[in-house]
Amino acid sequence: MLRVLLTNDDGIDALGIRKLAEALLALPDLEIFVVAPAEERSGVGHGLTYRSALSPTPHSFYGLPVTAWTIDGNPADCIKGAYHLLFEEGKKPDIVFSGINVGTNLGRDIYYSGTCSGAREAVILGIPGAALSYDNWSDQENYGQVEEIIRPLLQMFCDQAREDRLAPEVFWNVNIPHLAPHEIRGVAPAALALNHYEDKYNLEAEGYWLTREYPDRSNPLPEQDYYLVKRGYIAVTPVHIDATDRSLLDKMLEWPLVKQWGDKKK
Repeated sequence: MLRVLLTNDDGIDALGIRKLAEALLALPDLEIFVVAPAEERSGVGHGLTYRSALSPTPHSFYGLPVTAWTIDGNPADCIKGAYHLLFEEGKKPDIVFSGINVGTNLGRDIYYSGTCSGAREAVILGIPGAALSYDNWSDQENYGQVEEIIRPLLQMFCDQAREDRLAPEVFWNVNIPHLAPHEIRGVAPAALALNHYEDKYNLEAEGYWLTREYPDRSNPLPEQDYYLVKRGYIAVTPVHIDATDRSLLDKMLEWPLVKQWGDKKK
């Protein structure tokens, strides 16, 4: 049996994580666990709790045949805490799925997203991870037929996890259009669209609220996640957790200060 761990950032009672569990329950030979925040933790990034104690608590989960806990922390806490506190040595999860998030996580969203941090933390711990987000921000209770849409992709990830064929140090960021299954144009490899929106602060009675504006890009790059999702594709981005720009390491050898350091080492 493949041990599958689910988390999210919308909280354990969110509809998206239930849809994810239901999609997986239709697949064979899986043992499913859920460890999710006790309440919504959207936009917390990869924050960890270390100024207060964590208290994993068993939780019912819609009557579905899964084992579930809540953790009073962030998505990264859920994965780290589950790994160290809830799974015995030799029985760690084989793969982590985080989501299904309300709304997409595209481009630079991956740095703010709690959904993405759940998958990233799994990879940090040596477990394959995938984050799934659905383009229903303006219709948040409507997940359409998302279980049917994502099931083949979930099956592929599970099969590759069984065979140890998923790339190490990479989490997979999956964004799904809010369309009927027959309208989905396919699955596409996607780069991050880092500049597809602009931050704006709007003044209201309580103070300034952060919002976004999406300017019209007359010449979008067709391989980027934002534009692929808007064209009806499921966008899948491999995100490496090592952010080192190795090409610049070589160029840094030409810096005078670095040359001095190098001379001292000799």
